[in-house]
Amino acid sequence: APPRFVAMSRDAWDPEVDDASVPLVGEFKYPVDRPDGPVVCSSRRVSVAGEPGMTKQIMRAAPDDAPSPPAAHATCFVHYDMWQRNETHTEVWSTRRESEPHQLVLGDATSTRDAHEAAVKDSSEGTKETSEGNESALNEGSERVSPPPPLDARRKHHVALDACLRTMRVGERALFVVPARLAYGELGSFSFPAVPPSCELVADVELIGAKSAAEQPERRADMLYEERMARVRGHREAGNERYRAGDIVAATNEYQMALSFLTDDMLMQLFGDYLAEANKEKLPAHLNLAACFLAERRFKEAIDQASRALSVDRTSAKAYYRRGRARQALGQDDDARKDLLEALRHSPGGEDAAALRALRELETEDIKAARARKKTFGGLFGHEREEDDDSSSSSSEDDEDDEDEEESEPRRAAEREARSARRSARANKRAAFVRDAEARMNDVDEADATVSSEMSKDITGGSSSFVAGGLVSRLFKTLGFGGRR
Repeated sequence: APPRFVAMSRDAWDPEVDDASVPLVGEFKYPVDRPDGPVVCSSRRVSVAGEPGMTKQIMRAAPDDAPSPPAAHATCFVHYDMWQRNETHTEVWSTRRESEPHQLVLGDATSTRDAHEAAVKDSSEGTKETSEGNESALNEGSERVSPPPPLDARRKHHVALDACLRTMRVGERALFVVPARLAYGELGSFSFPAVPPSCELVADVELIGAKSAAEQPERRADMLYEERMARVRGHREAGNERYRAGDIVAATNEYQMALSFLTDDMLMQLFGDYLAEANKEKLPAHLNLAACFLAERRFKEAIDQASRALSVDRTSAKAYYRRGRARQALGQDDDARKDLLEALRHSPGGEDAAALRALRELETEDIKAARARKKTFGGLFGHEREEDDDSSSSSSEDDEDDEDEEESEPRRAAEREARSARRSARANKRAAFVRDAEARMNDVDEADATVSSEMSKDITGGSSSFVAGGLVSRLFKTLGFGGRR
């Protein structure tokens, strides 16, 4: 039976803050040298029934309408980090480091391991029987069936992922302690990844999506180039619909699933127009993820995704703008200013207004900080430049000379009212212009968000001729890249 949660009473699940009889929420933390800092958990640590020694702590609960845990043979889209549960905290595997969600067929790794162990056991028993006098079977020409190959070192921890995913729903993120028997066992691994003997693992697992065997009958490793690109486009378009409907979490999952088909081992074997087409899909996927993370205030992840977009197209104004906005939110004003200036330099047309507004906000913050310093230190560090926040909106009409003293008060009031109306109209027009520009900057990208001509030339090597039709597809089948890890 698949693992399930151990039932716990509410007082044990949600105790008083000062109750030291149970673990505190968030007691499990990342190693101090990891950039993501401590884990914030929203549940108690619980045992997983059917898997002795395995525990689970929810970091982010699945939405209320999320489906049940995936069934056997479902294709699961997963982000995870694993590291050793010892004093070294050595990383075993990370999909987030490369921003490349992993796909695995639930139960495959466990079945492969069990089949190999059973075959080895049968083989050893058969050898014992043969040594006791059963040579006649060999003399008659029967052949001993060799056991299936074991899981390679890179996939041994997939058995642990199988156990984790059976307890999860789509959208959930959880922290697991995994016993050694579900990963690298008593012997450990002396190849990549290196894991000492009998080492428990800590796994931060996020189930992004799941497709049943009927929905996705073909494994990624067996897909042709055209099939992969169709999946990428489908997930990206679904993500755009979710984003514009305001469902940011679902949109994030769709973009991550799109990227799971654009693996590095695939891109390394593409060239010419095939590589250019793949990058035209990869660029908006990273840009749109940056937009989602900004909306969720996950600023570090927004910076990472915008930087990955710039690795595809170093002239992307949206990538500079979104990275600048994320850095501004984190208080990294100097780096934010550099990014926003780059966004201005590469922006076409009206999108300049969004970057200009962000830069103006930075300048306003600088002015406020200068005023605060002056107030605190009484001018100890010299005269600080002060500016009016709205000085840029002033015009020659604001600087008119004093009205003639003989003019009547009603006339002066009417002129002041007219000037105020003109200023208000100009301010409203500028505000609408900036709102439109920001909406374009913050909107998700479609497939025609093309890579710049300069970058496209780098990608294609200056050649615009198509590779012979179907060549890459045949190479996919022959080389079998994109296989399981």
